[in-house]
Amino acid sequence: MKKRLLILPLLVITVLLAGCIGDGTKNMEQQTELKGVLKLDGSTTVYPIAKTAAEEFMKLHPAVTIDVQQSSTGEGLVKFLAGETDISDATRAPKDNEYAEAQRKGMKLHMTVISNDAVGIIVHTSNPVSDLTTAQLKAIYFDGTITDWSQLTNGTKKGKINIYNTDPKISGTAELFNTKIAGSADKPYVAGTTIIHPTPKMIPTIKDDPDGLAYTPVNWINNEVKMVKVNGVAPTQKTILDTSYLLSRKMYMITDGAPKGLNREFISYILSGDGQSIVQKEGFIPVT
Repeated sequence: MKKRLLILPLLVITVLLAGCIGDGTKNMEQQTELKGVLKLDGSTTVYPIAKTAAEEFMKLHPAVTIDVQQSSTGEGLVKFLAGETDISDATRAPKDNEYAEAQRKGMKLHMTVISNDAVGIIVHTSNPVSDLTTAQLKAIYFDGTITDWSQLTNGTKKGKINIYNTDPKISGTAELFNTKIAGSADKPYVAGTTIIHPTPKMIPTIKDDPDGLAYTPVNWINNEVKMVKVNGVAPTQKTILDTSYLLSRKMYMITDGAPKGLNREFISYILSGDGQSIVQKEGFIPVT
């Protein structure tokens, strides 16, 4: 009887200890489970990556809420510097005045590259033009010395060139185009251009305008329009990565200092294999 009495308490203690260890492990898992809210805004080009990645990330971490909005790189940075967002999506580096504003507010702007991208030049599908040089684009958009398609086609196509652009004050796409073609982001366009925003709207605009010319991120371009080469080079994965295509660029997520906490976890997910698969599915070139 004594042996049975001695063994029983030992068994009870062992079971209780096992129960405590099990509960402790469960509590630790609960404590390490990600939770919180992230707010993102900025580039319309980065938006599809951020939106899809957020949806997948929230499936993995149900206690996390990620609100992804889109405006433009410039407008997104205004909101970020005002403390309205946690991450600013961008297709360009911050400007000097944006860095200065961040410094005044005690912020340190940190850029993380999340993908590679490029800006394409598009015309109507019926347009015979298949290649434009930097000099020709500058003459059309900034100098006003080329105004008719006949000047580019030896007369096989005639008609005034209808020029479409976005605002370089807020658009990273426009800033890249202006800088690469005219040598300055602030170079004014010729009179009579039409501002289209956001840039995805360039596609239906050019589709319906046989005399139109525009620029837009490559990932938006489809068979409804015709993309032309620039200086004889088409935007391909190779030419974008080695930057032999003139209008190549990178895409960023901007944070206050190096990403930490939930910012770090989300950006790390985008840079992971699964995240870079999303980048590729959305029509961009992965960084890894």
